[in-house]
Amino acid sequence: MQINRESSQEKLLNLDIKRTIILNLYMKEWSMPEYRVIMTKPEIGVYIEIYYFPSTNENNPARFATVGLSNSVRKTGKPTETEWMLALTPDMGQESVDRIFSYFCDLLAHTIENVKSSEVPRVMTESALAPENWTAKALLIDELRGESEDLEEIQIGEEIISVLWVIPITDKEARLILEEGIDAFDAYTEKLQHSIIDPTRPY
Repeated sequence: MQINRESSQEKLLNLDIKRTIILNLYMKEWSMPEYRVIMTKPEIGVYIEIYYFPSTNENNPARFATVGLSNSVRKTGKPTETEWMLALTPDMGQESVDRIFSYFCDLLAHTIENVKSSEVPRVMTESALAPENWTAKALLIDELRGESEDLEEIQIGEEIISVLWVIPITDKEARLILEEGIDAFDAYTEKLQHSIIDPTRPY
């Protein structure tokens, strides 16, 4: 019983340290978060905090980012060793913060339960769980782009955590990546007239 208690205390301490370091880096880049939700699934040891960083002006994205995903263990027994960041246009695709939190939690649960590795790029095809007002109902998980290099890899003790970029994409864009690769998608986005973080862009 004492061993379990010590183990539990160690996990809490580990999360506290991780939160302090990761959240400090997030706030340095994106200012203060406005909301937080906590996603837990004790039976498989999942405890993830998701923070919402509102847009501060029309040129600055709204962001949702995790702390604790990197502690989550996949069915393979391996920890994810990653955190996620979702950036959206300031209007968030005409959806509420609560709706996006709900969608983000669904994505995290699916990934922990069904995806065997954190290898990127990874495409998730169109989902009925995506917010109703979005045209970009598929998803790309890739290396972080357009953010501070300090966020790309975060070292905490001997652990190195990668912060991954979660990007809503259209069905057409998902097929492009699956058929022609990420380089073809990058070339496509350079010519795109709409922002890649606008989840209501045309098909």
